[in-house]
Amino acid sequence: MSLKWERAYPYICALMAGAVWYYFSPAFPQKDSIFSATLTVSGIFIGFLSTSKAILLTTHSQVMDDLKKSGYVDLLISYSSEAIWVNLLFCVIDIAAFFCDSCSRTFSTIWILFGTCSLLAFFRVTQITLKLYKYSSRM
Repeated sequence: MSLKWERAYPYICALMAGAVWYYFSPAFPQKDSIFSATLTVSGIFIGFLSTSKAILLTTHSQVMDDLKKSGYVDLLISYSSEAIWVNLLFCVIDIAAFFCDSCSRTFSTIWILFGTCSLLAFFRVTQITLKLYKYSSRM
């Protein structure tokens, strides 16, 4: 995966998902349970990402030294921060869904867009972090 694609794919895919959702405008679930569930999952993602970021910042190993020398550790920390903020925004959108017309086309598109972005941003950080842990266990 190229670095440009790695940086952009959560946002590109989220925009595509939002555009497809808006274009086809399928029926959006009218139950609050979906917002409650995604609020919970997004909160768990935030906790995992924050813990993962703290572990990365405090780990002293050859892998981390190599990452710092290459400058990639700053990018990884940036990815973690972005994922935390996107998931936090998704939590806010989930809370807002309890108070507004969550069935509107605009709201459901925003929900799909941020839901996709939060999931992919989490996936990106998790994928990289697990590779780092796997690589460090071999050393």
